[in-house]
Amino acid sequence: MQPNIDEFELPMLRMGSVTFLAGLIIILVSTMFHASREDSNNHPLVFAEYAASDPWIAAHIGQFAGVMFVFAGGFVALYRLHVRSKSGTASALAWLGLALTITAASTFAILQAVDGIALKRAVDSWTAAPPEERAAAFRVAEGIRWTEIGINSIFRILQGTVAVIFGVAIAIGAMLSRWIGVFGIFAGAATIVAGVGVAYVGFSSSLGVVGTVSTVMSFSWLGILGIFMWRKTMTKTNIR
Repeated sequence: MQPNIDEFELPMLRMGSVTFLAGLIIILVSTMFHASREDSNNHPLVFAEYAASDPWIAAHIGQFAGVMFVFAGGFVALYRLHVRSKSGTASALAWLGLALTITAASTFAILQAVDGIALKRAVDSWTAAPPEERAAAFRVAEGIRWTEIGINSIFRILQGTVAVIFGVAIAIGAMLSRWIGVFGIFAGAATIVAGVGVAYVGFSSSLGVVGTVSTVMSFSWLGILGIFMWRKTMTKTNIR
């Protein structure tokens, strides 16, 4: 049986719920404006697509805002809820989860600066360059692309690790249903696998199934967290 919630836990549950759900919606809406028709590993085609995308920078700023809602609001709320847990293990995991949350959020900020701004400027410069300078401009854009891939890989690994750690904390604690924690562990593991895959093959189509599964599981978990954290606040008889 889950314990009653007190006056401290209630605002934390509400903040976590709202920021998880709001962040998820912002990410999904922003991603709708992300150009993604071409093969991501075919640099001439995909760079031309990115250069022609007017909403490119705005879409990445939107994704950045959504992820900050999730990490700075949702996971910080989970940390605050579990650091006061009667379980010493859950409390220790909350501290570790907070440290990795800060690291992951910082890494994502760098990723969006590289992908959303630096790469856009580079591909725009490449498409506008005179013929004798196009090869050099393309190499500059490609170098930024490799940097993006490296940061993307590390971010996914960190993101997955955050999910695994908080998933374990939820599973051994009593604030939320244990199955939610178990789901988070699997979602995090899939995201870590996807991150390692990006390190080796980039954004290759061969990573398609793994990448899709990890994304769907991660987004589903965020939605589940948001919904069930809010549902817990609606049970008035649970408030001490």
